[in-house]
Amino acid sequence: MTKSMRVLLVQDSTGHSTGYHVISRGLRDAGMETVLGGAQIPRAIARLAVDEAADAIGYRIMDASPTILVERLMEELERVGLRGIPVVVGGIVPEEDLPRLTALGVAGIFQPGATLDSIATFFRDLAQRTARQA
Repeated sequence: MTKSMRVLLVQDSTGHSTGYHVISRGLRDAGMETVLGGAQIPRAIARLAVDEAADAIGYRIMDASPTILVERLMEELERVGLRGIPVVVGGIVPEEDLPRLTALGVAGIFQPGATLDSIATFFRDLAQRTARQA
């Protein structure tokens, strides 16, 4: 039996959390395991990813600079030995930040209006790619 992907879902703030919970439910309905980490700073996210044995991180960013947060998160992930863990960003991301986020190694970016099906499909495909690389 194939192990289901374990996705750590985190957010930059406690507001605007409806979508965060909808994504969690959608990923679970699609066969993934989700861990709701809540509002966390990058250092805590990296620690949670280790503690929860996460296969991927979904980071909902609405109230802060995506490039600053993701850059710090990637540094912290490297520090704890999780360089290369897929990070998927969702939320309000300015168009001018997209190239920088991609350069930082973000696996996927979902803006408001993305369908739950497209997000679940992305994570399913990500799980398959990750399993093939293992």
